Amino acid sequence: MKQTSERPVTLSEVQEVLKEQEKEYSEAGKELIYEQKKSKEYADKFVKLTVKQAKEMCEQLVALPIQLPAERIVKIVDLMPETTDDVRAIFAKERFKYTEEEIKQITDLVAKYK
Repeated sequence: MKQTSERPVTLSEVQEVLKEQEKEYSEAGKELIYEQKKSKEYADKFVKLTVKQAKEMCEQLVALPIQLPAERIVKIVDLMPETTDDVRAIFAKERFKYTEEEIKQITDLVAKYK
């Protein structure tokens, strides 16, 4: 598999890609390699949204008046933080601090998808 580009993806997207890969491999009489199997198991265990829901949520997070990096948007979608402390943990390495109001916007949006 050749890498043509790089972007952060949600766990839902990872799960979908690995399911397609597993289907292709099984048709060819092959199995997923160890790392792919482990990644698929992890995704199956922890994915919380469908791909469609995850993409919708990403779009809504981008539309917020907060400048969120793509990597953090993906983390928010994957982890579905419920409290302001959960959101702060995601942004712990950021130099810029978000206000209570901005964090509330994020938790309110996440609550819509619970």
